[in-house]
This record gives sequence, structure tokens and C-alpha cells, in this order.
Amino acid sequence: MLTVVQNTFLENEFIRESTALTIKALEDSGIEYQYIIFNDHGAESIFEDIKDFLNDKVEYFYSPINYGKRQCSGGWLGAFDQNLVKGDLFQSIGQDDVFTSLFYKKAIEALKSPNIYLSFCNGFKTHENLTMINELLTPLEKITAYTESPREVFNQWFGVIDNKTTRANNYIPHPGVVYKVELHSKIGLPDLDTFRGTSDFEYWARILFNNLACHHEPLPLWLYRRSKYTAGDEIIDGKHNDRDLGEVYRQSIRDKYDNLLKM
Repeated sequence: MLTVVQNTFLENEFIRESTALTIKALEDSGIEYQYIIFNDHGAESIFEDIKDFLNDKVEYFYSPINYGKRQCSGGWLGAFDQNLVKGDLFQSIGQDDVFTSLFYKKAIEALKSPNIYLSFCNGFKTHENLTMINELLTPLEKITAYTESPREVFNQWFGVIDNKTTRANNYIPHPGVVYKVELHSKIGLPDLDTFRGTSDFEYWARILFNNLACHHEPLPLWLYRRSKYTAGDEIIDGKHNDRDLGEVYRQSIRDKYDNLLKM
């Protein structure tokens, strides 16, 4: 079974549409699923927008604490911490992105291999109304072919020069990831105090350092909605956080990458 956690935090007029379209994609895919709308101690009014979706497959959980540091990216950690996850496969998604049935079919097919622990695929960036920006979330030329060794993949993802990372990002778009829950027994769960939200790909780099295989699906099969609610553009305490949080994230994540290189 696949558990999908939709992370919510802010009031967002697109949550209802995204929830409906993604649940339809899951139904059309024919796979068994559990869908958790995880409100990460955010706006309680979100419940009114999604309550009519709730049934034996779709659950709503209001967290007593905030896992995502006032953004919506940490709810999936809360779902594990609150023992809500029932599936052997897992996906964490944003509150207003949209997925297709083919996305789920391709991911499930790839993960049937006993040697593949994670499947990820590209997506299109869209405007608020889901019209295309005509830009892939991850440029195809940036994705390494998976014929190389895990360490070489890491070096390309993170721009390693003279055994030091030059980027605080890699090319796995987190919402486009489906993985086996057993992966946590091999690489652990992220640390709640130091995890940097969906941008913290140091965590996913542990897969490569443990010589575990990933699958990349080259087709763009989901929609990443750029809106006024996008986490990187959020206003926190009356202050636009994109630059401030970005600088903190980049340095702290680079530090974590450099620690990995010392392994």
C-alpha cells in the first residue's frame, strides 16, 4: 500500500483542487492507498475545505505541534512521529501540487524491483491556474544517468570540487519521490531539529552513501504549482523569508553535505 501525506499549513485556495485531482489520480491508478491530509499545526480553517473528501482512505490529522518550522514541508515527518503511516510505500506532497495516475503507476512499477528503494520523476512548473510555465522543475541535462556509481552521482548532484560541495541542492524534486518505507531502517529518519524541509537533500544523499539504488523516470508526470503560497515565497512574522531562509538553508545544508564527504 502507498501512503501519501499532503502537507498543509497555510490557508490556501488551491488545497481543495489539488486534493481532489491527486485523489482522482490515485483512484485511476488502481493502487491501494492511504491519503493523509496533515495539518502541521497550521490554519484550522483548512478542515472546512477538505472535510467532504474524508473516508476510509482519506484521513485528516491536526498536529498538536509544528514539525515544519512554520512551513508545510515537515508534516510528513509528523506523520511518522505520530504513527499514522500504514503503507510500505510512501510519498510526501505539497498542499497545492497535482499528480497524475501515470506518475503513480510508473513509481509503483519501478519499486517492484527488490534493488530499487526510491523512484523519482520530473514535473512541470505551472502558474496558479495550472497553466504551464513551459519550464521543467529540474532541467533534464542536470540529471545523471544511473549507470554510474552512487558516489559519482553524488559528486555531480552536489558539484563536488576538491572534496568540497559547491551547491546546496541536488536534482531530486522531493514531492516527485516515492520510496519504500523500509529505506528508513537503512538511512534513518531525518533529525527533527536539523532537518531543513523539502530542500534538505542531504538526507536523500544518504541513499547514495549507502550504495542503495534509485530509479529516475524521465517523463514529467506531475505539476509543481508556483503561487503566492509557495513555501520559499512565504511571509513569516511579516517578513519575506525567501532570501533570509535561503541563505540559512544553503549554508547549513552545505555543512551537512561536507560532513557526508568526510565519511
